[in-house]
Amino acid sequence: MSISENLYVIFTMDCERIRKYSPPGGPETWELSEKAIKGYTKILADHGYTGTLFIVPNTAEYHRELFLEIKDQGFELGMHYHPQSFLDGRYTRYLGEYSYEEQLEQLSLAVEYWSRALGFKPESFRPGNFSANKYTYSVLVKLGFRQGSDYLPNRNIPEYHAVWVNAIPYPHHVKEGDYLEIPATAAVWEPIKVGDPTHLRIEGYSGEKLCDLVGRWVRYLVEKNIMLKTIVVFTHNFIDYSNPFNKHRRRLEKLVGYLEKTACENNLSIAPVTLRELHKVVDERITGV
Repeated sequence: MSISENLYVIFTMDCERIRKYSPPGGPETWELSEKAIKGYTKILADHGYTGTLFIVPNTAEYHRELFLEIKDQGFELGMHYHPQSFLDGRYTRYLGEYSYEEQLEQLSLAVEYWSRALGFKPESFRPGNFSANKYTYSVLVKLGFRQGSDYLPNRNIPEYHAVWVNAIPYPHHVKEGDYLEIPATAAVWEPIKVGDPTHLRIEGYSGEKLCDLVGRWVRYLVEKNIMLKTIVVFTHNFIDYSNPFNKHRRRLEKLVGYLEKTACENNLSIAPVTLRELHKVVDERITGV
């Protein structure tokens, strides 16, 4: 089957440090964090999906055994990074505010910490608040990252140093190296404004609005004749996805159920993947292996 006949679906979760030590936000307790991670990955696995968890270094250390169990189930473990919630709070700005040297210093420390916690180096990355600048890809490539979901197309939030107006909304290799950018899914047809377009963040919208976005996005990809069709969903570890009555869990289940319907209507096959697996699909197509 040609890759153009597939709809590649990537579920992601940003796994933050607890709120007490995370100025940008996080779960109230480590217990809630564990419930969120376990519940989310179980729902996905029960429906035949996989995903990529983006984990800040301190959370990688705290939930080490849980994450390694989830990795054994086929999920990918990537690195998430908020300067403000790393170590002892010595970094106080958003990632996109720092120079090349400053980002290299911080992310080198973060990779070392994360790798020591989990026993291997991360290959996938997502910056906190989608904050980045012209130096970020170069730093990521230098540190050995191979792919990331680093921005939300048309996000326009200068205070976070996250301005992605008219950024490419599809997966693509960046000019800095063999690094595949896989943006989060957003309604790029909406008028650009300060803030965010509608996007696939579970806690951001009703189940109906999330499903409507999926339907419109897939039709958009088909109409534009985009060969590599992807959907990137994201959420955070401050929602108790283990609770069957939680409204966000119900949204997730509704979205999972709607994906098959949307794919069928557009003559596509669902292909659940992680970021790393999608990069492999792209590389195999390029090399013909």
